[in-house]
Amino acid sequence: MTRVAIVLGASQGIGRATALHLHAKGYATVLCARTRSALEDVAQESGGGQDTIVIPGDITSRAFRADLVAEVERRFGRIDVLINNAPGPPPGSFDSIDPGDVTSAMERKLVPYLDLIKSVAPVMARNGFGRIVNIVGNIGREPAAGMFLSGLVNAAVSNAGKYLASQYAKDNVTVNCVHPGTIRTQRYDRAVEHLSRAGGIAPDEAEDRLRQNIPMARPGSAEEVAALIGFLASEEASYLTGQQISVDGGQLTCV
Repeated sequence: MTRVAIVLGASQGIGRATALHLHAKGYATVLCARTRSALEDVAQESGGGQDTIVIPGDITSRAFRADLVAEVERRFGRIDVLINNAPGPPPGSFDSIDPGDVTSAMERKLVPYLDLIKSVAPVMARNGFGRIVNIVGNIGREPAAGMFLSGLVNAAVSNAGKYLASQYAKDNVTVNCVHPGTIRTQRYDRAVEHLSRAGGIAPDEAEDRLRQNIPMARPGSAEEVAALIGFLASEEASYLTGQQISVDGGQLTCV
């Protein structure tokens, strides 16, 4: 039997690495992101075939989320794995935001995650197997200056994950949260560029500053995060649920 995995944000970064990892492990993969051409590139990289499908759309749209779940059920008759992976809100301090910003932040990440879980969990429970992995972030575990909204949203996702893990455990549906630390993705490259420009320093020096509080003295790779996600999505992770796991080179222990 081929397991079916929905991977959000599959066009780049951790989502792309996860989609490729799961496909290599024999999963049928459903690739979701906004840009069809980028998703098709990932599908081609994975080898294509009928076990890889591309469904582009805006995950913040409730209608798209409903259509996505319905289409996967129609094509495969099952959903075994959900990888929730969406970007958080922009940086900002507490003093710089208003109530509307909080609502917008929740609608970018928390609401889509919960809505998709609510839709796919009954499908998983019916089949007696499910793996839900929420990509969150260390800021939800430990606040960071200028990232108030990200911390708020990520903490909410983490708390919800613990609650839902208990709710669905009886159905052999696990819910876990993965917290990437400093990972070399497009977002990392933008952070280096911003720090370099804002501080008037060379990119190499900006990278050195980003690495200062990482015991392993390097950023992680998207593939390293994907390897953990792949394990959490597997049969072998059947007794692991409700967990908050950081992939950060030991960074959180230094906070």
